[in-house]
Parts: sequence; C-alpha cells; structure tokens
Amino acid sequence: MTTSIGETIEELRRALRDYIEATYHISHPMLIKQRAAILDEEGVIYQRPYLESTPRYKTGNPFAELGLSSAALEIFTAVSEASGDRERLIHNPPYQHQMEAVKESLINQRSLVVMTGTGSGKTECFLLPILGKLAIEASLAGKEFGNTAAVRAIVLYPMNALVNDQLGRLRLLFADPRIVDKFVNWSGRPARFARYTSRTLYPGVRDEDKDKSRLIPIGKYYVSKLEIAQGEPSPEQASAQSLVMELQKRGKWPAKPDLIEWYYGATRKKGSRWKDAKTGEYKRCVTLPRDPELFTRHEVHEAPPDILVTNYSMLEYMLMRPLERPIFDLTRNWLEENRDEKLLLVIDEAHLYRGAAGAEVALLLRRLRTRLGIPPERLQVICTSASFKDAEYAAQFGSQLTGKDARDFIAIRGDLNLRSGSGKGNSRDTEVLAAIDLNAFYEAESDDARLEVVREFLEYRGVKKPWDLERSLHDALHSFAPMALLINSTMEKAQPVAEHGAMLFQGAVATAAARAVTTLLAMGSIAKPQKDQPGMLPCRVHSFYRGLAGLWACMDSQCTQIAPADRGGPTGKLFSQPQDSCECGARVLELFTC
Repeated sequence: MTTSIGETIEELRRALRDYIEATYHISHPMLIKQRAAILDEEGVIYQRPYLESTPRYKTGNPFAELGLSSAALEIFTAVSEASGDRERLIHNPPYQHQMEAVKESLINQRSLVVMTGTGSGKTECFLLPILGKLAIEASLAGKEFGNTAAVRAIVLYPMNALVNDQLGRLRLLFADPRIVDKFVNWSGRPARFARYTSRTLYPGVRDEDKDKSRLIPIGKYYVSKLEIAQGEPSPEQASAQSLVMELQKRGKWPAKPDLIEWYYGATRKKGSRWKDAKTGEYKRCVTLPRDPELFTRHEVHEAPPDILVTNYSMLEYMLMRPLERPIFDLTRNWLEENRDEKLLLVIDEAHLYRGAAGAEVALLLRRLRTRLGIPPERLQVICTSASFKDAEYAAQFGSQLTGKDARDFIAIRGDLNLRSGSGKGNSRDTEVLAAIDLNAFYEAESDDARLEVVREFLEYRGVKKPWDLERSLHDALHSFAPMALLINSTMEKAQPVAEHGAMLFQGAVATAAARAVTTLLAMGSIAKPQKDQPGMLPCRVHSFYRGLAGLWACMDSQCTQIAPADRGGPTGKLFSQPQDSCECGARVLELFTC
C-alpha cells in the first residue's frame, strides 16, 4: 500500500516525539499526559508542512525581435545553442522578464528593479545586460576598449557567500571560448571580471617574499591537479582529469586558459623566479592576454576588470585605501573620456539594505559616484529582489538607495506560465491513482517493470503503445485536470500538504485522495516530453522540525488551567516556553531543559 506524503511526515513527527519522550524521562502519569499533548501541538516541535513547485515563467520574444544592436545580438546568439562540446548558456527566447530586462537596459537605457520570485532567472536579468553592454562598447571602440582598463560594471552583494556563488556563473559565461573569441576579435582581449573580497589573494602591496608564501596554495591545489591531469595516463591522472573537468563544469575553477603558464611564467617550470632580476618586473601570476578572470588582488590593481564583483564592506575599504586608488582613477578617466558611457551597478538582494545598514550603503553609493565624478544620470542601476511586491514602492526604494530619480526605474515582474485546463478530479481519477503501488514502482529494477505498475493509469488516460516511461507519463498527465490544478496552485504559493486531497479531488475519501496526490507528485516529477527536459512537476516539501527547548511547570498542584481530574499531581500546567507566572497566579519554574 502506498504511503502518502502526509503519512510519511506524520511518521517523522512521531519519531521525533518518541525520541524526546524516551530521552527526557518523566514518570508521573499526569506529567506524561501533559507533555504528550504539548508535543502534539503545532508550533512546538513541528510546523504544518507545505508543498511548493518550481515556478515556470512565460517566455518572451527571441533576441532577434528586440531591436538590439548587432553586437549584442551576435554575442547572445553565440551561446544560445550548443556547439560541439559547448553547451547552451542562454535560452533564446528568454523568459519574458529577462527579455524586458535586456530591452529596457540596453535599448531604453533604464534602471531596473527586478521583482521576480526565487528561481525565476533573476541572475540573467543583469548578466545579459552586462554582457550586452560590454559587447556594444567593444565592437564600437575596438582596440580602445582593449587598451582601456576600467570598471564598467559593479556587482554588489551583501555577503561573500553570494559573491562566491555568482563567480561560478561569470566563469561559465565570460570564459566560454565563444564569448572570448568575439571580444578578442573586436578589441584584442576578452571581457574581464574579478572577485574582490576578503577571500581574494592577497592584501597589501605585492612583494616577492609574500608571493612565495601567500600564492603557494594556488600551486598546491589548482596547478598541481592540472599537472597531474595533463601527465602520463594512470589511475591518478584519470582521477585528477575527472576532478578538473568537473570543477570547470561547475565554475569552480579559475578562468585562466593556461593556468600553468600564468602561475609559473613563460618557463612553465617549478622553481622559476617570481621577478626579473634586471627589470624588477613580475614574471609569475601576471595576467595573460586571453585571461577572462583576474585571480589576485594585484592583477586588479594593475588593470581593473570590466566587471568587479564584491560586497559593500569591501567596496567601503576600497574607497578609503590608497592601494586601490588606481582602480577608481582609471575608471574615472574612462568615464570622463567616454561621455556617452554609464557605470552599471547591480545590487543583488536589494531588500536587505534597510534601516541603518541601508542608510550606510546609500551613503556608500553616493561616495562612489563622487569618487568617479559622475551625476546620478550616469549611473545605471539594476536592483534585484524576490521580496518586493509593489512596483511603486520598489522604484522608490531603488531611488532612495542609489540617489537616482524614482522615474528612472522600471519594475520588471515575472508572469507565471500557468497550465490551461485545470480542475478537480472525479472519484474514478482518485480510485485509479490511489491504486498505484508506489513502493513497487520504486523497487522495480527496470522501466518496463515500472510501466507495468502504472499500466492501469496509462490505459485509463488513453496513452497508446509503445510506451516509454517518462514520455508516456507526460502524455498521460499533460492534459489531466488535477495535475494542472496541482502545478498552478503550488507555483503561485506554497500550499499545506493536508489540504491537497480536498483541493484536487471532488468528494473523495480523505485517505484515498491523499494517496492520489502522492501518486501525482511521484509521476509528475518523472514525466517529461524529452529526456533532456525537466520533469513536469519539480517540487519540494517544506517540513519543519525542532527539538523541545524544555518544560516549565506551574507550581500550584491545584492549578485551574488544567482539568479537575488532572489536579493534585506534582505540578500544575506544563509550558513549552519559559514564563514568570501561570494564569492561575502561581509561579512557573523550570522542570527541565532539553
């Protein structure tokens, strides 16, 4: 018999309750009874579980229909399709909100507040404008772009963890050979980016002795793995090669096409000198012509990247310290010599900048503009947040944070791609779904065996043979009204698990409806029209648990807050949280702390 999601969650809750009762032993029947009642209360050791599915958004127009400049269109289409062993990096057409972000930022030169939900592709709403902006400048300025080092875009995060996550996206996009080749053809060099945080090696003025100690970790980890991977075939070589390829695939590897030459210099040998004895110039860890990423702080000091990824604390230090002065001097010169250009500032998770912290960041951004000598009109801003709901408030918030006019901002929303034909299932729908044995389905060792388990449902839905598990389940479910209703409702907001049976199936017995919902979830996660496409219903259950902090007891054994039959024991009413007194007026003391 299939166990429903609700029954599984209840088993987890009972296991936690049993553990607490066994670990923190009490013997008096009245206390045991009261504690059991407390542990069964929602909000004490568990919260009501919710089901949420990953939102699907409406797609917009293809890039070719947006009126983009030839350079932006060329750079987008270069990575919109798989090429050889290179995967597609950008969807064409993009989501509608991504399309609007590209159009409003690149064509209309507007500042944006991106208000779409989590998992909606907000990152592309600023990565694509950055990529397009740099492509346009590189194609028009040519060698001047290549010879002019300046920060053209700043991506600002509230914490290092988000910076590190975003670094991988930048590596995959801007270090892709298709992107690099375009920029090299236009300007003689790739578009460059750098992470500049406390994790970037290393602080202070560059020194040969410091290089020998502070940059050694790069050699011990990255370079040594790469040398083994490029060595003679062996089990160790195969393992290293697999590791390097996996790290590169995930964006966890420095975007240096020739990391060995960058680290050792032209000799490509261990023990080579860090500096030229005659000229005093550094020979190792110096940016190479085709390097998209600047990996050390001193590379950034020598020639600022086009894209600077940092957090507001580090930006504050950079504006104060003489060591980083060249970054802002060169950027200011670029802005003075190119009056039509703007600095693009991305503020991710903008809703976090509220109160005192928000005021500090607002003043920081005004100091940044002053340091670069530009008015608000020459600062183009993209704020992103899943927490904004009101477009007018979001624009006002962006204005107050950055010092720009609120009319410069346009709100970008995401429209959910809701499925048509949604509706409640009937009793026969419930019966067929509830009869599927999911335990047998998951224990089956082949797709043919799994198809046998769901045979009745496929026949009920009129799916013609030959059957293929993923495609046939998709054919059975794509026009199934309860599935459409389940997808739509859980995309719009998380829904309580316990309410899905009544919501999806008309007049069904609660237990049968719960099992039918569980079956829908299981089959929906597998169903897909093609092997390389996502499942019909990617979803997650939010089920929250915590330990019992302790028990506190009213010291009046005749406490009026408990039933008369329970009075006369060692204590009065029990509480799961500390408090000074009971409603009966007696003191409350700690019974024990878990």
